[in-house]
Amino acid sequence: MRGSMPETPGTAERQQPEAAEAEGCPVDTFEPNVWYKGKKRKRCGRPPYSAPEGVDKRPVCLMHSRDPNKDNDAFQQEFERILEEAGEGEANFTLFVFPRADYAGREFKARCIFGDATFTQRANFIGATFTQEADFTRATFTQWANFRGATFTERADFSEATFTQRAGFSEATFTGEANFGGATFTQWANFVLATFTQKANFSVTKFTQMAHFNFAKFTQEAGFQWATFTQGAHFNCATFTQAAAFFNATFTQLANFGRARFSGEATFWKTTFRNDGEGVGPVFSEARFEKPERVVFYGNYLGQVLFHNCDVSKVEFSNVEWRKRKNGKRMVFEEVVSLEHKAASAEALNPPEGSADERNYGLIAELYQQLKKNFDDRRDYWTAGDFHYGEMEMKRVSSPRSNRVLRWLHRSLGLAAWYKYASEYGESYKRPAVWLGIFLLLFMVAYPDVGLQRNDGIPTPTSEIHYKNFFQFLEAHPKGAWAFFGHSLMTALSVMALQREVEYQPVYPWGRPLLTVFELVLSYTLIALFLLAVRRQFRR
Repeated sequence: MRGSMPETPGTAERQQPEAAEAEGCPVDTFEPNVWYKGKKRKRCGRPPYSAPEGVDKRPVCLMHSRDPNKDNDAFQQEFERILEEAGEGEANFTLFVFPRADYAGREFKARCIFGDATFTQRANFIGATFTQEADFTRATFTQWANFRGATFTERADFSEATFTQRAGFSEATFTGEANFGGATFTQWANFVLATFTQKANFSVTKFTQMAHFNFAKFTQEAGFQWATFTQGAHFNCATFTQAAAFFNATFTQLANFGRARFSGEATFWKTTFRNDGEGVGPVFSEARFEKPERVVFYGNYLGQVLFHNCDVSKVEFSNVEWRKRKNGKRMVFEEVVSLEHKAASAEALNPPEGSADERNYGLIAELYQQLKKNFDDRRDYWTAGDFHYGEMEMKRVSSPRSNRVLRWLHRSLGLAAWYKYASEYGESYKRPAVWLGIFLLLFMVAYPDVGLQRNDGIPTPTSEIHYKNFFQFLEAHPKGAWAFFGHSLMTALSVMALQREVEYQPVYPWGRPLLTVFELVLSYTLIALFLLAVRRQFRR
């Protein structure tokens, strides 16, 4: 039958565009007044747009076409029509490809959905106001995205959005929840003076270039969990009224929290800070922890952090790694950081006016005192001892003298220097014990040198003779050298033990009282340092 005969290939091909035009744009959008993440889809259905071959993978409408030369006027007319029809309802711009987006100062009264939209040119939302929810989930901003001074009255969702060029949110106000979770900022991200009244979510967000949150205000929780900051991150003078969560975040370069204010909990749980040896990592100088007992650093490398002018006496440091001295003791980065890092708040470490010191050792000593108190209160006496060592080092190297020779004498032969040589500022019980043994041997040699004589008040065998020096003893006992030094050792021990009656005693005047008094003072000083170090190391 003729009605059942197959059509020729040419006829079928001619009917495909007509069928596509009848069905309209095949892009899936979402039903009006339904939150678009609820999966309720609706076919776009707009007339297909005649794009050049190869621009679109399939025939789509003007709003969804990727043709860079499509009619912007026609696009904006349809955009305005959608907003007008939506009123205070829902305006759906899902997967739209904007040839231009110049909406500075515009008020959007509808709930605007820009999900998966692409802005091929600069997106200008300066001073714009979104009265209801603004959803830019998975949106792509190919050029500069500028939301400076914009107001988001309700929820603002930029989750998984991609900002290929700069992203400007300075002075923006987020009255509702701000969600940037999973977003990618390829260029600078500017949130200077931004205000987040509700929860601010930057979890899993990637900042490839500089991220600026200077003077930003986070009234509710600020979440930066698993966020990645490849370049500098600036939170200078930022305010965190509630919890600030940075656990598992990564700061590859500078992380500046200078003068930031943390009113509530601040968590840096397994936060990765810079660990390349020399550059400035996190900066907390002049930061203010109003509830320091709720500030936690856990599992971090703090060898390149600056804490000066920040009270850390009650902050919790757990399982953290500090910078190490050559002797293995922990130290703070303030001792070695280059003072040229003015932008990293290291300028306070410059020596006070009129001081001959290389840097502000008093300020660093103050930081060591706070850390020592912190770990003493937690009964971690070994770590506290390392910071006590650092505090004393700052006192040793600091000198009011400007003369180089006098400064060297103070640092090398001053009281603090001898304290260091004797017991590492009371932190080593091994060192005074070793020195005690060395001096005991020296006195064993010194006493025969000034002369030893038998104490006639003690009965001895008649075969023993009196002697005043080593050579006299050898004349009477050619094979008795070891006995001579044995007597000398027992004399040194007896003097140290304050024994009044000894078999041999030093000859007057150089041996007794000068040498014996010197031995007493020196030995009991070392014994005291030994006992002090033992107490510091093993007290409970």
